[in-house]
Amino acid sequence: MIETLETNLDRGVVSPSHPPIIGVVEMAASSSALKAGTILKLSSGKYSGASASDDPAAVLAQDVEAHADGTVNARVLLHGLAVSSRLLTGAQAAATDTLKNKLPATGIYLTQAVWDESNFN
Repeated sequence: MIETLETNLDRGVVSPSHPPIIGVVEMAASSSALKAGTILKLSSGKYSGASASDDPAAVLAQDVEAHADGTVNARVLLHGLAVSSRLLTGAQAAATDTLKNKLPATGIYLTQAVWDESNFN
């Protein structure tokens, strides 16, 4: 399922300067909450927070509460521009350059800040 940016932009993670592709994915069980901007990995058909040693698959575009079981779906950035300073690891720490540098292979590119036409008026 692909949705428009207007319903998903959260915490300034996704830059609207390039049309993003936002999808809804199933999250793996997690004992802690994940914030928008968390870089995610894909394992066994479910998404979870990534670390520097993982291959990223998406960026979380909304906050997700802790959930020990059950199905939780979340909106994620699958393709587009993500604001570098807003990205987090699965441990909710600032994402390392090692992890961020793997994102372009997934179709997610980094920008320094969100901008739009109003910046030039």
